[in-house]
Amino acid sequence: MKILLILPISFLLNIFIKNVKFDPFVFISRLHFIVEDLFKKKSKTENDKLAFAVGTLSSLIMVAISFVIPFFLLMLLYKIHFILGLIIELGLCYLTLGIRKPLEISSHIVRSLKTNDVKKAKSLLKENTEIETDDIEQEQIIKSTIEYTTISIAEDYIYPAIFLLLGGAPLCIAYKVLYTLSESSSDTVYIDENKTKDSFGIFNIKLCYILNIIPSIFTSLTHIIAAKFYKYEFKNAFETLKRDGRNNKARLESTVAGALNIELGGEYVKDGEIYDRPLVGEYLEDLEIFHIEKANKLILISAIFALFILILLKLIFMLFSSIIF
Repeated sequence: MKILLILPISFLLNIFIKNVKFDPFVFISRLHFIVEDLFKKKSKTENDKLAFAVGTLSSLIMVAISFVIPFFLLMLLYKIHFILGLIIELGLCYLTLGIRKPLEISSHIVRSLKTNDVKKAKSLLKENTEIETDDIEQEQIIKSTIEYTTISIAEDYIYPAIFLLLGGAPLCIAYKVLYTLSESSSDTVYIDENKTKDSFGIFNIKLCYILNIIPSIFTSLTHIIAAKFYKYEFKNAFETLKRDGRNNKARLESTVAGALNIELGGEYVKDGEIYDRPLVGEYLEDLEIFHIEKANKLILISAIFALFILILLKLIFMLFSSIIF
């Protein structure tokens, strides 16, 4: 029952309270790199199987600890007093879920572009996506901003919210740790979910990809519902999803691209290397600043629809449980 309180309240906290600068999951990334560096220093020869085994074991330990500690802590606090446990669980969810930052960043980029401060827009984009922005044009800034917002809100809010529904804050935190490890194991900001040369971290990427299949389909469908709500091209969003939704991130981007009659994906540069992702959507409209604003509206209302659907599913599950048991 408490999840029915935590889901909407944590959403409101994320929307109306400015994000704290403290991010506990940064330490997970650092710990991952420390363990990997230690393994490479201790291992005298390159052994992919051994690297995979050690990487998998260290990841499982970190994920397990991130579940067990909050689980028993909350169990103790709820025994002391329900309100105390609820407050701490809400605090944990506030630190774990994230929806405000991507919308804020994209809004700042919009304002910068509208005032012709392209340098600031590039700086904001580079700071938050780590892609090279020195030589890109305004159209690429707009495209990358829409991609960043689309992926970030799905992976930082909707996906963890699903795991919050399934297992409360402990499972939500455990998922976020796995997701953070997956990002740390990837060479690209938009994680290539099917290819990696990192034997030490391939377990994180593959497991996270599998866990995100259903959430990505769910999120894509909420994009289509939101497109219908705003009278965007919802039919095109659905057709684009069927045609271009080849992996988790492509599903997210394809529905947004289809709803806005634009094309997303393609090349970007990071650390001097060119990365090429599949194109999704169709180039039916030139990318303009207002496309970011339309995308933000679509993605935000999609997150709200996702919240209501998750609450409804929880209520239906509780009803069936009460009838059966």
